Amino acid sequence: MRKIDLENHFYDRSLIEALGRRTAPPAYDAARDVVTWCDGVEMPQGRLLPLLYETGEERLRLMDALGIETAVLSSSAGAEALDPAESADICRATNRTLYDLTRRHPGRYLGSAALPVQDIPAALAELERCVEEYGFVAWHTHSNYGATAPDDPRYRPLFRRAAELGVYVYLHPQLADDPRVKGYGFGVAGPALGFTVDTMATIVRMIVSGLFDEIPDLTVFLGHLGEAMPFLLDRLDNRIRLIPSDPIRNREAPSHYFRKNIVVTVSGNLSPAAFRCTKDVLGIDRICFGSDHPFEDAAAMARFVEDLPLTVEEREKLCFRNAERLLRRR
Repeated sequence: MRKIDLENHFYDRSLIEALGRRTAPPAYDAARDVVTWCDGVEMPQGRLLPLLYETGEERLRLMDALGIETAVLSSSAGAEALDPAESADICRATNRTLYDLTRRHPGRYLGSAALPVQDIPAALAELERCVEEYGFVAWHTHSNYGATAPDDPRYRPLFRRAAELGVYVYLHPQLADDPRVKGYGFGVAGPALGFTVDTMATIVRMIVSGLFDEIPDLTVFLGHLGEAMPFLLDRLDNRIRLIPSDPIRNREAPSHYFRKNIVVTVSGNLSPAAFRCTKDVLGIDRICFGSDHPFEDAAAMARFVEDLPLTVEEREKLCFRNAERLLRRR
């Protein structure tokens, strides 16, 4: 079955070169081939960098083999945490490379913008260029920017402009400099625990801050079948209702925003039980396909969705129809 892949990663070499010039995190050590994301947490690159750089025939052949008709490409992490001026330069270079890829392979690649979020005017200008000139369909951002995170009110103008331009926001996990997830290596600090914890905190804070009430047309994507939020939604709803607090600004129960503003992808979660929970709580109309290439095995991800006990209509929604519906808003 044909698929639209809403989470497919790449790197422009300019970002890795910028990280290679740094001594403080985030920094890339070419001699050891590791990225240090925060003090005490290193991510070995191994096979990853060549796969992130490769956006030509090899990646297209893999997409063909897996039935991926179109992939939304997005830059992996790093640019948002750079100094503002350098971040703006790297984001412009990354987005220009991505635009060239979409033109070289029309219909196969769509673009998701990287933004220099520490400079709001520069980020707004880059978002507008990416959407209005380059035809990008999304803004790809991360669960934290080092000392700040997307739920901070200073970033409201970026979310508001994304909604006005008719593009969605993909909220991808990023390592947090949190001592509670450090000390046991990148696996625990990142994909096994830290990624999910940080992204859950960010999306809940976005909800309770009233972001989606202020910007009702905003669409935000979460990967990994919603970062465990479907399992917790009922408890989140009733605890907030039972224990009200003046700073909480959301007008509706948190679950309301998951059924109106938040969409999830399967990327990186191969658990049938987690899928059942997500489908039961959110409904099949709120789930899309994402491979998480090259951080996850895209072939395993494709097999997973093809083997799920779904009707033909449900599988079509998961694989491409839900994505088509969202992308048509552009």
